[in-house]
Amino acid sequence: MILSYKKQFKQTPAMVSLLTFTILVFIVEILMSHNHTSNGTFLVKMGAKWGPLITQHHEYWRFITAMFLHASVMHIFSNMLTLWFIGIMAENIFGSFKLICLYLFGGIFGNIASYLFEPMTISVGASSALFALFGGLILYTWHYKSTIEIKNQRNILLLFVALNLIGGLLTSGIDLWGHVGGLIGGVIFIAMAGFENGDNYAPSIRWSLLIVTIIIIVLTICSKDGLV
Repeated sequence: MILSYKKQFKQTPAMVSLLTFTILVFIVEILMSHNHTSNGTFLVKMGAKWGPLITQHHEYWRFITAMFLHASVMHIFSNMLTLWFIGIMAENIFGSFKLICLYLFGGIFGNIASYLFEPMTISVGASSALFALFGGLILYTWHYKSTIEIKNQRNILLLFVALNLIGGLLTSGIDLWGHVGGLIGGVIFIAMAGFENGDNYAPSIRWSLLIVTIIIIVLTICSKDGLV
């Protein structure tokens, strides 16, 4: 398994680095919490998204730290398993640097959405960033839909996202706004960053998305305990 891990690192270093770092953070969580990683007070101390502290103390760094924290073994297992499979696909398509930027941008975007619409909810997990990867890949497969293989990939991605969003509606404890925000953030980032060989959207679209992003950031800074 170690050999396979090293081999995968050579092929997709960004994905493996993100996965490794997140697992190491969870090990620290286990040690510091004495295996009580689901404790809300502990998660807030570690950097979970928690609206009151963001509003009152401007702790915007929580939009980043929250995506690397997890509440349980099953929580991190399901997220890292998803990252392993979808991350390989995303890094092969977008490259290592763009993958990391997409992951972070979408993760932050998702946590901002969670803060704006569910400010009183303690949120942790890589799901917002993972949905950003799905958003970016869906846009890519929609843009390059000339082959049956790409169309099939797009349909599978859309089905997976739809099932997860529906599951989020029917299951308590799921940060649905974080998922939706991450998905939208992934689409926005890839639309702004563009595709390979200079195959990009029109400058007017890219500038418009940049303005939308800036407006959302301003709303986040100016909001008092979210929008609702």
